[in-house]
Amino acid sequence: MSSPLYETDKEIADRLASKDLQDLTNDDITNASRLLLRYSGVPSSEALRNSIIMALHKWNKTSDDLHAKSRSIWQSGWRPGQEAWINEEIGSGADVIAGSGQ
Repeated sequence: MSSPLYETDKEIADRLASKDLQDLTNDDITNASRLLLRYSGVPSSEALRNSIIMALHKWNKTSDDLHAKSRSIWQSGWRPGQEAWINEEIGSGADVIAGSGQ
């Protein structure tokens, strides 16, 4: 039996496999590491693991390289989702309607 998250995780793994090394974000690296660990030894998850392994070959990295980089990212203080808001405009006033008194 596969995980209830398998379909979502497989989509993530397939997206990662399509990326080049220079295009990876911290989210991508930690997701690849997380998925490889989550589905390690799970017989019904071979397709997902193969997507991550294919990506590792494409990136010329090993699973040990991946996990070491992921640990380094976490130890730096990074947390999931940070990249999503880093480039957003904050305090731009774009959400304020001029003259509305709000």
